[in-house]
Amino acid sequence: MTDLSIFAQLSQVLTDWVPEAASIAIADRERYVVYRPGTHDLRIEPGELVRKGSVAEQVFRQQGRVELDVDSSLFGVPYHGLGYPLRTQAGVESALTVILPPGQPTQMQSLTFVMGQAGAMWRPIPLQDIAYLESYQKKTWVHTKDGVLTTDHTLQSLEKRLPSAYFIRIHRAFIINISWIDFIERDDRSSLVITLKDGAGTRLTVSQTYVRQVRRSLGF
Repeated sequence: MTDLSIFAQLSQVLTDWVPEAASIAIADRERYVVYRPGTHDLRIEPGELVRKGSVAEQVFRQQGRVELDVDSSLFGVPYHGLGYPLRTQAGVESALTVILPPGQPTQMQSLTFVMGQAGAMWRPIPLQDIAYLESYQKKTWVHTKDGVLTTDHTLQSLEKRLPSAYFIRIHRAFIINISWIDFIERDDRSSLVITLKDGAGTRLTVSQTYVRQVRRSLGF
């Protein structure tokens, strides 16, 4: 399977997770190779050069996740862009950009997926597949039903943008998916401990800072 076909499939999968307004662009270091327009359409054509100052160009420059507003001087339409670096097993470096309308912070608050990294591969992870997120050794780890990946998001930024109906902060180091909770009990020191139905029976302690918030959110 060619890298181009992989990128085309990735952009198609992402259309199921991003808002209807979003367009999706994938570029190599010189040109856009895939473009899927949403209702907020920059009218990028595959083969078009990556423009200086665009989100894609910034991804290559910074070698990491980028989020910024871009004015209308580049494409004739302003946009808010989320950019992620991609690398295939063949070593091809690319940039994925999710293109959204500018100046709509409420639209940006809720993520519909988290981009995770395993080695040299990046993978968009549906929220329902995430059991919990962990901050450890200056990295953010995404624990899923299929394994563990890292993400460029911090727990602080994830707490603001994950839907509060499904995710809850229980500790400075943990955010959990409520639907993955098996049961909650008190340990011998009267601390709340949450056991997850992740196959490993992972147990996470609720810190005293978050006990009231957890009890209020879960209604007990």
